[in-house]
Formats: sequence, C-alpha cells, structure tokens
Amino acid sequence: MNILLTGATGFLGSHLLEGILNNTENNVIIIKRSFSNISRIKSCLNHKRVISYDIDTNSLESVFQENKIDIIIHCATNYGRFQNSSYGVLETNLMLPVKLLDLSVVHGVKTFINTDSYFNKDNMSYSYLLNYSLSKKSLLLWLKYFSKRIKVVNMVLEHIYGEHDNKDKFVYQMIDKIAVQEVESLDLTYGDQKRDFIYVHDVVNAYIRVLDYVNNHSFRYKSFDIGTGAAISVKEFVNEIKKISGSKTKLNFGALPYRDDEIMSSCADIIDLSDIGWQAEYNHKEALKKIIGEIR
Repeated sequence: MNILLTGATGFLGSHLLEGILNNTENNVIIIKRSFSNISRIKSCLNHKRVISYDIDTNSLESVFQENKIDIIIHCATNYGRFQNSSYGVLETNLMLPVKLLDLSVVHGVKTFINTDSYFNKDNMSYSYLLNYSLSKKSLLLWLKYFSKRIKVVNMVLEHIYGEHDNKDKFVYQMIDKIAVQEVESLDLTYGDQKRDFIYVHDVVNAYIRVLDYVNNHSFRYKSFDIGTGAAISVKEFVNEIKKISGSKTKLNFGALPYRDDEIMSSCADIIDLSDIGWQAEYNHKEALKKIIGEIR
C-alpha cells in the first residue's frame, strides 16, 4: 500500500515511519516543510520506499495527483504551548486534516487514521491546552461527517513517551532533570494524578496492527484507545525514574499546586485493541530502563 504520513519529523511520526519501513512492505509518502528539522528521520529519507514532499513548495493536490494513496495516517499536531496564535493551532489540527479528507474523497483514498489524545475524551476538560483541545474536538465532528464517504479510525493516545521525545514534554523533563542532570532538588505536585503511560514502540505496534485491521474489515468509523490498560500515579512513575537511575535528586512532592482543572485519572480501555491481536510489550519499568540506558 501507499501510506501518506503527516508529522513524520515529529516524535510519534518519526517512530511510526521507521516502524512501517521495518515491519511492513508498504510505501510511505511524507509531507513536511522545507525548513523542518529532519534529524529524527534523516536515515529514512533515502529509503527506496519513502517519497518526501515539501508542502510549502509543492501543493497538497500534487501529492495526490502524483501518487495513488491508499491510507492517510495523520500525526501532525500543534499543542500550542509556545505560541499565542489560535490560527496556527487550527491550521495544523483542523484545517490540514479537513483538506486531506476533502482530497481523499476526490482521489479515492480508502482510510483516514487520525491521532487523538486522552485530553479530548468526552468527560475531560483541560484549559492548559485549550486551543489544542478545541481544535481536536472540532476535528472529531468532521471525522464523523467524512466517515460516510471514507473509512475513519481515531487513535486515542494515552500518555506516550520514549526516545527522541520533545524536550518540553513531562517524561523527557523528568528523565533529563533526574537521571541526566541529577539536579539537587525538583519541585512537583503531590503526584496523585493517574496516567496510563505507554511506550512509543508499543504505540507504533498498535498502528501497524490497525493497518492490518482496516484492510480486512468493513466499517465506517472506529475508535481505539491506545494505552497499557493500567494507570499508575505520576508520583510512582517519577520515583521509578529516580530508582532506576540511582539519582540523588530530592523530589519535593507537594511543592507545586495542581492545575485548576487537573485531569486526575485517565486510563485506556484496550478491549477493542486486544480483540484485534495487540498487547503492550513493555511496562513502564522496562521502558524506562531501556530509555535511560540508551541515554547513558
């Protein structure tokens, strides 16, 4: 198959690109900007099954005209952490995927796989990333609308982490400060929030399993929770980083307040994912040992 992948230069997208090339025979078409940081995917760009387009110098239409695309995996995401522009967030999280969906219908793409987050579950509200949440919740309405004309899968990711993560992300910060820098002390909340931490390699395997599923089943809209199915407290997770690394960093739990609308518990319901033959290979202890070991 020919898979169009957005967000290939990002954390999840780069792992997914490598996973598809290593574990399937599919071709991958990636779209990026000419000035995108390609450090994560540099080794993949010359692969015989990879085609790359710079969409600031090529039109999206030309990508579809020049390639017979079977599936789109949309990983491009703008969390809006470091910019005040709501438009910039909407452009990546809503306008780009809707344009891709429009082109998919015209050019006969079979399936659109969207990447979502636990922030956007029906019972969740998270003002810390409000622009991101609003854009993603709006996209869900469009996905269901387009599902009348194209197969749609929504992948709802829990707290993903792994090698080459973004430096502003929570797990990266904790590993960097505790295991690498070994700062003298670190102020934290009480850490009672429960999260379903899932290693990026398990997430990639879930996407690959879903690729098999969409080719062999008839449906219009399907949603999969992507997590281990077991939540642990942030305090337990951070303490595990300290234990594995042997760090002497003093962890000041309770020194920081919770956010006003802190999500206190989130966990994936993995029944549907298990039904199609997927299971997590790593627990958080195994994954953290691997990540910290590779850093060192």
